[in-house]
Amino acid sequence: MYAIPTAAHILGVTPAALAAALERGETIRSLTIACGHDPERMTQAVVDAETADVVALAGIAGFGPDAVAEFVGELRAYLVAFVRDGQRVADRLFETRTLQAA
Repeated sequence: MYAIPTAAHILGVTPAALAAALERGETIRSLTIACGHDPERMTQAVVDAETADVVALAGIAGFGPDAVAEFVGELRAYLVAFVRDGQRVADRLFETRTLQAA
């Protein structure tokens, strides 16, 4: 997952320091605001970092455009929740029908 390294780079901290802060209950969004950065730009940077590889790998694997678009939408929903609310909240998305295989 590129979310931690991408966010750490933008915040100017090491990935280990960011991971420790997240373990203490901080969120990437709260840390972004505390550091004076735009949380929407952070969210987009994390989404962009993750999405590029997913799209490339899905194309190599032979998935069609509709399947790729659906997965990218689900990935975005997960990452937005991850940045805003933390991993536990984002992981709960997998318990819903939205991100489960048909």
